[in-house]
Amino acid sequence: MNVMKEIRRRQEHGIRLRDFVGDEAAWGTELGIQVFARINRDLAGLSQGSLVLVDYSGLERSDSSFQREAVVETLRKHRPRLLFVGVNLSDADMKTNLELALEKRGECFVVRSSTGATVIGKLPAAELLETLKLASRHGELASTMLTRKPWNLEPSTASSRLTALWKAGLLERVEGAAASGGREYQYYPVE
Repeated sequence: MNVMKEIRRRQEHGIRLRDFVGDEAAWGTELGIQVFARINRDLAGLSQGSLVLVDYSGLERSDSSFQREAVVETLRKHRPRLLFVGVNLSDADMKTNLELALEKRGECFVVRSSTGATVIGKLPAAELLETLKLASRHGELASTMLTRKPWNLEPSTASSRLTALWKAGLLERVEGAAASGGREYQYYPVE
């Protein structure tokens, strides 16, 4: 098992939206703002790099304004310090409303299902998606890997791509030492 996945498992924290809403339906901006405040209090003590599972179980309905204020604004406030993955988001209408809210704010979000993890919302540019797929295939990446064949990226371009994916909440970043003795980050897919 990947060491980073094991570390993230120990640092997982669940947010069951139904518990923060107090009902099976979540509608409107005002309720979204109230739930956002409750979630923020819950996340306050988490350490950097914690994986937060946004759990949709028990929530039967919600509109995009609730999703925008409660979920998307939480992502925007706490990324890249915290990592977020949606789980139990099986209702097609609720997923569509979340996608609309994400696109409106220019954000994306990893959603885990029985078939694997997918990115929803405003997707990154094609070259960033290509880099994300590479990270998923290899399980981890460092910018030095992208400077070699077959990618041959300039070091600044490789670093910029990985940093952009980290800031978008799609890669986890862990500081390490480079072979030269300097600092080098390792990046892992958020799944």
